[in-house]
Amino acid sequence: MKKRRYGFHRTTRTGVILSAASIHLNSSRQTELPRTRVVQPLSWVALSSTYVLFLFTLFTLARSVAAAPAGEPSALVAERLQLVVDRLRGELGIPEDVDVSIEPQVAQVVAVEAPLDRGEPFRLAIEDGFLERLSDEELDAAMAHELGHVWVFTHHPYLQTEKLANQIAMRVVTRDSLVNVYHKLWEHGGTRGDLESFLGPVN
Repeated sequence: MKKRRYGFHRTTRTGVILSAASIHLNSSRQTELPRTRVVQPLSWVALSSTYVLFLFTLFTLARSVAAAPAGEPSALVAERLQLVVDRLRGELGIPEDVDVSIEPQVAQVVAVEAPLDRGEPFRLAIEDGFLERLSDEELDAAMAHELGHVWVFTHHPYLQTEKLANQIAMRVVTRDSLVNVYHKLWEHGGTRGDLESFLGPVN
């Protein structure tokens, strides 16, 4: 069975050595010094070495973080996105599980894929670059739209349209937030589309 994938339409078609070498102790001098005066400098060296190693570790971590791509998705972002989707699923009355992933590239930028086998989760993917463009309100709208496709698939699988998915989404988000998502989607992909064909006329 061919996988069914639904997502935003972007055109008018509906269809993340401290070295002890710096301290030179002459062996002949060590024998002349009292024992306590030898132990103290060595203890200081050990403490200093530990401190410098600690600083070096922090420096290395800081460099690795700074070198990471600015748009690289983190586990925390993915978890937050999953919470958004689970909240909206509850508001829309969708009992089916929807697993979220953040990808470098998605064919439709944002898309949801129906499972091949009953009991498996739907899979919702979004491009990291597009995700970074969205406000919290717009993120809700984008996720609600994809969940609209899930709702339609589980109720009327042969009636999949952008307009119907948006009608379901507008039960929990505003039309204006969906308009903003479409504008950012078209800007992201370099295309344009007809808002009324996707959202219906303004009331």
